[in-house]
Amino acid sequence: MAERIVSPGVFTQENDQTYLAQGVAAIGAAFVGPTTKGPAFIPTVVEGQKGLENTFGVADGNSYLNYTVQNYLQEAGSATIVRVLGLGGYTTTAATIYATGSAGKKVLAVLHPTLSGSSLTNIVVGGTTASFSLRITGSTSVSQSGISPIESSTAFIPKVFGAAPLSTTTTPVYTYAVFPEALAQAGSSVTITASLSTVSLLTQYDNANTPWIRSQTINGTTKYNLFKIHTLSDGTSANKQLKISILGVTPSGSVSDSPYGTFSLWVRDFNDTDDQPNLLEPSYDNLTLDPSSPNYIARRIGNSAPYYDSNTGETYYQGDFPNLSKYIRIEMSSDVIPENAVPFGFAALNSTVSSSAAGELVSGSYVTSRWLTSGVPGWSSTAVGPNANYYGFNFSDTNSLSYLGPIIGTTTVGSEFNLENLTTEVGGTAIDLSSSTPVSYRRFTVPVQGGFDGYNPAREIAMGGAIKNTNTQGFDLSTALKSGSVEYKRALDSLSNPDSVDFNLLVIPGVLNSQHPYITQYAIDVCANRGDCFYILDLDTLDASVTSVTSQARSLNTNYAAGYYPWVSVVDTNTNKQMWAPPSVVLPEVYAYSDNVGAEWFAPAGLNRGGIPGAIGVKARLTQAQRDTLYEAKVNPIAQFPGQGICVWGQKTLQTRSSALDRVNVRRLLITVKKYIASSARYLVFEQNTETTRNRFLNIVNPYLATIQQNSGLTAFRVVMDETNNTPDIIDRNILAGAIYLQPTRTAEFIKLDFNILPTGATFNTI
Repeated sequence: MAERIVSPGVFTQENDQTYLAQGVAAIGAAFVGPTTKGPAFIPTVVEGQKGLENTFGVADGNSYLNYTVQNYLQEAGSATIVRVLGLGGYTTTAATIYATGSAGKKVLAVLHPTLSGSSLTNIVVGGTTASFSLRITGSTSVSQSGISPIESSTAFIPKVFGAAPLSTTTTPVYTYAVFPEALAQAGSSVTITASLSTVSLLTQYDNANTPWIRSQTINGTTKYNLFKIHTLSDGTSANKQLKISILGVTPSGSVSDSPYGTFSLWVRDFNDTDDQPNLLEPSYDNLTLDPSSPNYIARRIGNSAPYYDSNTGETYYQGDFPNLSKYIRIEMSSDVIPENAVPFGFAALNSTVSSSAAGELVSGSYVTSRWLTSGVPGWSSTAVGPNANYYGFNFSDTNSLSYLGPIIGTTTVGSEFNLENLTTEVGGTAIDLSSSTPVSYRRFTVPVQGGFDGYNPAREIAMGGAIKNTNTQGFDLSTALKSGSVEYKRALDSLSNPDSVDFNLLVIPGVLNSQHPYITQYAIDVCANRGDCFYILDLDTLDASVTSVTSQARSLNTNYAAGYYPWVSVVDTNTNKQMWAPPSVVLPEVYAYSDNVGAEWFAPAGLNRGGIPGAIGVKARLTQAQRDTLYEAKVNPIAQFPGQGICVWGQKTLQTRSSALDRVNVRRLLITVKKYIASSARYLVFEQNTETTRNRFLNIVNPYLATIQQNSGLTAFRVVMDETNNTPDIIDRNILAGAIYLQPTRTAEFIKLDFNILPTGATFNTI
């Protein structure tokens, strides 16, 4: 409201033209590579070590990314991670062992090659349920006797061959799945037989999901599909990270006049127990299938699914409701669901192994008794107490666990589970929704399955000195068309749009320019096209010489990247053993520390800001002459000085031409300034092109640059946005023009000291 002026006088007021909304938040580094779990190809921000482990798991020795990020988070608050997974699937030869008896042939175990690319050409099995022998020939061969099909035996199949690829170097196969109940279901006079078959999982990575959660029988005839639960994490590991419990199922009209019932949903740790459930996030209570309710399950948890746009190279989330859970999302059935439907069971699981006939597959088991072992504290024979089982999937059954993996085909195994089938639990009648059945009986647990990495789990994973053009951390990046290159390119594409994701540093640990030039050049192009991020590039292999690494550096010409030499020795925090790591594993922490104690325009090098606390050794102890050779070729040495530790001893970019931008601190200064000014100027778009608008811009930019100058980032600067560059023809074209002139502060990289020895009697001139 305007001030009312009546009598004469002098009236003053302040007009603050310095205010301009800021768009720069805390900006961190982006990391690309394989992890043990997490969403694939989606830039995801994590905060702190706990956030990293919860979303992307812990380091497992098969990738450098987790080590790199955990080092970086020692000095930074957050990081953006893009997980790389497989897009093409795989084909392998499986050896299927059968138990054959009077009741037919049942699958006892499925063996896969231990190493990707190895072949199985013949298998011979002989024996009975007491023990049997196995002889496999192919690219490698093995003969093994005394194998037992009995789960309790010390010679049980997984104990002989291992339960994971690369778990043994003495056999060419490992146990992909095992079904000990095959012995009982095969009948009498059981013999052990085997055959080879081709297994094709030619599909891309996928998340894990439950079978359809189904309703009670409605109108005496139909059970309806209600919803599925999907994991937000992709990959095979997602199958055994969590389980879902549905409990407290209450029919419509019990609590309110609503025609819809209610229920609770728990996201539980996979390895917990029913008497001590471990919830990964707070319980979702009072859920309903009423789409208009604030407690609608899709609204409370979220139903946004990732969608990859091949035209833009980005992944978007599509759905009616954002994902509020950190672990799961909901997929609602397209069926028309009656209002009185509530979750009462789940559909049959899909098969994770192939077989010539569905009847050959042994199904998993369901928990149909609410009692745990009698005699334990809290046990009761008359009521559901704290030590009661959850009905549903039996997570302690070996047959059941073999179905928690990637899905092969559309074959379902066994039957669906429904609380209505448990007729022995409530006085000989089925569990139902009437008041005669306590609500505490209406609970069950369902697993997730189908999570898939998109590649052969038995592929060779090259780390350290074993990295080559066809294999870094399990990915083939030898040419642009190889599967690994396509996958890494897709990950980098997800970071290419500065309007979608913000970061100032790019790290792809383990991808080497000498071995994987297509990806390193693509990463350089991403940074240059964005113009607001810097790439820490790994130049060469572990044992590369100074001559080799300088040759790699001379082949590149960019001020958006820097290379370092040599590799360093670090401690694997999981095994407490030393391992060799490329420079990019430890350099992000150095950059973050330099930013903390100085600023982006300070050199991340030297004894003050360039120390590498995580390094305990270097692959090569460089001489002064070698450091000279490296620096002349645009390679930043990593030096080890007696008593002063290991530190970065250079800060050149990979730009060939000599200019201010051939230094890391100058390029990062410009990235910082450009991000700040561009985000500020964004708030001026669609404003009037007048002197007032220009002054708003100047009154923000000038103080900002003055602060950088005071903090030793600039020697001088000038900002022009007035009528000289906003001429009438420019204004008529709807352009607001500005010009910014910067003189970056140079660093003292060469300190020259003259020591003059004077004769006795010489005098010193005073200043």
